[in-house]
Amino acid sequence: MRKVLEIHVICHKNLNVKDLGNGYFKSGNWWVAECHAKKAKLEKDVYLALHESKNQPSYRQGIIEDWESCYERPKRIIFEVKATHEPMEWKGGGTGEKGYFWSDD
Repeated sequence: MRKVLEIHVICHKNLNVKDLGNGYFKSGNWWVAECHAKKAKLEKDVYLALHESKNQPSYRQGIIEDWESCYERPKRIIFEVKATHEPMEWKGGGTGEKGYFWSDD
């Protein structure tokens, strides 16, 4: 069964991003299906990458460790991410602010 391996989003200038210290950060809030967030928390192998644009490498990225619903916008999700250092190229289809990179199986 296919699963999401990476979530790439356009997030200008760390909008609503919070540095938690100790190598962790919280993302802004995003329209992401809750099923993907739940799997990411359980499996600890789904990456989130924040980009200024689709044609630039990510400026923040890491492994999703946890998630919560946004208080002000309950249908949106905030991710807690363990930061990694290596920028990521944009992956995923679509024309909007978000791209999913899926496994082959």
